[in-house]
Amino acid sequence: MIITSLCLLIPGVTQPMITMKADLDRQAMLNEGKQIIQQQNLHPAMAGLAAQFLDSLEVKGTSTVYEKKRSILGTAEDLWKSGYHFVALLIVTFSLVIPVTKLGCLLLASAVKKNHILLRLNSLLSKWSMADVFAIGVFIAFLAANATASENAGSSQIVQFDAALHSGFYWFVAYCLVSNLVGQLAEKKLDSTPTP
Repeated sequence: MIITSLCLLIPGVTQPMITMKADLDRQAMLNEGKQIIQQQNLHPAMAGLAAQFLDSLEVKGTSTVYEKKRSILGTAEDLWKSGYHFVALLIVTFSLVIPVTKLGCLLLASAVKKNHILLRLNSLLSKWSMADVFAIGVFIAFLAANATASENAGSSQIVQFDAALHSGFYWFVAYCLVSNLVGQLAEKKLDSTPTP
């Protein structure tokens, strides 16, 4: 189970997890331009000319103004390049370093006889593991983007948001579930073993 957990973690942090996309509705933008002209204190001839020009335009469709497909490590790399070193280090620490250290402790604990220290270290690291919280955060971002898109489906919003989950999210969630199960089994073993 420990090796399975590690095999789930690797694609969980390297594969794309989520795509966030924002499309600009051209007609809604044109309508917004018309409203702005009406709200301005323009000379009537100038306002009429601008309104006539905008009414003569025929625009259809959308333009994608933002689209990013992200993995956990890709997000950390982008944050690092953007100068957010502390946030990038936190993401790498809580989603990669601590989980790998936990799995290493469990793997070593299963190989050695006096494994109390390793199991206690794993128990301590489990309290600092934010992997499951991170996975839930991504899922909430996905739901929020799609909720915004569905709320605005009937109205003419200028920017339309959309989100899609990818395989990295499912790998990472599977890692969280297996890792938590392994951790609970290790804690039961530690609790049932007499202290030397």
